[in-house]
Amino acid sequence: MVSIKHLAALLVLAGLTSAPATSVGCSPEDFPVTLTRFEWVDTCTDTPCPKLKAEGEIENRCDVDLGARVKLRALDAAGEAVVVSQLWPFGSRNIPPGRHAISFDQWIGYDPAIVSFTVEIAELRRWR
Repeated sequence: MVSIKHLAALLVLAGLTSAPATSVGCSPEDFPVTLTRFEWVDTCTDTPCPKLKAEGEIENRCDVDLGARVKLRALDAAGEAVVVSQLWPFGSRNIPPGRHAISFDQWIGYDPAIVSFTVEIAELRRWR
């Protein structure tokens, strides 16, 4: 039988495992994201079918594993957002400290107006 005291402790621990990263002292600034490659690639022969090839790197500078939601903005020549997509590049897995390669290939469809991208961390969380 679990006592009320043990049950309360378990609930506190459960809340900590899914708490926002700010509770563990990390912020989006601790997770720099860089885009290292961005190009439209067309491998079709009969009709155009450009696809995005975009790669980057995310660095976890915290001392704990955390999940990161990335906001990817596709911009036109004037710097206006054409498409904004948010993704969890590692799914519901925490990212360990260090640098890790990420791909943005499937997140933005072709639009001839897109000339550049920006990436940033939209949210940090600790997955169970």
